[in-house]
Parts: sequence; structure tokens; C-alpha cells
Amino acid sequence: MRIISDTTCHLSLNEAKKANVRLVGNQVVVGEKTYKDYLDIDSQQFMEIIKEHHPTTSQPSFGDIQAAYEEEKNVNTLHITTGRGLSSAYDTACGVKKSIDADYVTVFESQSVAGVNRYLTQLAVRLAKHHDIQTVIDRLNACLKETQSYVIPVNFEFLKRSGRLTPAAAILGSFLGLKPIMAQSADRQRIERFGVGRTWHAAIKTVVDDMIKRGADAKHRIYVAHAFNIESLNIAIEHIKERIANADIETLLLAPAMITHGGPGALVIQFIRRDDNE
Repeated sequence: MRIISDTTCHLSLNEAKKANVRLVGNQVVVGEKTYKDYLDIDSQQFMEIIKEHHPTTSQPSFGDIQAAYEEEKNVNTLHITTGRGLSSAYDTACGVKKSIDADYVTVFESQSVAGVNRYLTQLAVRLAKHHDIQTVIDRLNACLKETQSYVIPVNFEFLKRSGRLTPAAAILGSFLGLKPIMAQSADRQRIERFGVGRTWHAAIKTVVDDMIKRGADAKHRIYVAHAFNIESLNIAIEHIKERIANADIETLLLAPAMITHGGPGALVIQFIRRDDNE
């Protein structure tokens, strides 16, 4: 079985090659130039070029998905996409599958991004060695029954431009120095306003409180991802370890497309139920 995943999965090129995962790149547009996550530009390079221009994002292109499917022709293939509602990637992938009659491809929408997608992709790789595609899908869906994602942006301007905050709220928040907290909606179709904190400690405490309320514990993989904000990353790790015994934590540097939405300095905290039955 072949695994394809959007670069939302935050696998580096080396990690993907080692796992035999084919990546299709989310796109970031800066000025008049378009880049593909990881494939054309890394996060450090991206931070430099957005000093001059505000970036926007786009899903993987129809052509890139088609090329990926055609190269895997007649090989049983699972394509893990960005969550539906958070991106049009799933719908586009389904459109490609239909247009070229790629019945050998199963499109799976992750209901999320970043760490959750990373976990699902890596789990799929391991399970595919011993199980059929339906069993893999069932196991992925079982993990998704217990998951949630939170975003703490730093730059209100990025939130305002992304359409997730009104201009008035952005101005007020910046003036007061507040830390906005965003979280996935109950249907996992949107990232919506969850709360605010006056400091990083307060904002992260609010997130960890909600994680515990939702049952996050040592049976879950917890991801803490950042856009070049090591100080807040360390605060988050400290809070999680203090509140969740034997917490299984993995840290990530956010990819360019994710930085585009959260802005430089953003922090993402996620959890997902592990599959410990491999």
C-alpha cells in the first residue's frame, strides 16, 4: 500500500523518503511567487521573505495531486489530506480521483492539520505493512475520536487577514497585549475563537485546562508546534508535564503554510489518541 500525504503532515523531505510517503505540497504565495511547503521553501527561508510581503496560502494544486495519482497507478493508495472545512484539499483530491478514474486511491480527510496529520500519516505507514486499507482507515478514525487542536497567535494582523478576527477586535487585542486562543469547532470544520489570555502562561493554562477536561492523558500523543517561539514552546511543555502525568509530547516547527495562518511566533497545541495495538 502506498501512502500520500499533504505537507500539512509536517514530515520533512528526509522523513517522508525514509517512510516511503509521497508528499503533495500546500502552497504559499508571497508577492508574485508561489512556493510549495518543504518542497520549495523551508520555514526559516519563509520567515525571511515575509518580512517584505504578507503571504497567503493555497491547497495542493489539482495538477500535483493528479501527477501523484498517475505515478501510483493501479497501486492501492491512501491519500491523507488536510481536514475538510479547514481546506479544500479533500474536495480537490476527490475531484482528481473522479476525473482520472483513480479507483485505486482512497482519499481520507484528517479532520485536522500539523501534529494530528503527522501522527495519522506515520501510523498509516506502520499499519499498511500488515493490514488492508479498510483496517487502516478504521484505526485512523478510532484515533480521531479523541483529538483537539488549539492555536495561540501572536500577530493579530495575521489573524485579521485570515478572516478569523474582525479588524476592530484585532486592533483592541493588539492594544491590550492579549493572547488570543483559537480552537477547532465541535464539527472540526473551522478554527474559531476560544478565549484570551493576558500572558503566555495564562493562555497556555487555559488550553491545558480544556485538554484535561476533554480527557487528555498519557494515552494521547500531544504535539506542541511553534513558529520560532522557543520561549513559549518551553512554557507549554512545562505546563503540560506538570498537569498530565507521563505526558507523551512531541515538538514541531510549523511549516510555511501554517505560519501564514498563525503568524510568526504562533503556538499550536494538539492531542490525539494513540493507537497502541500495533
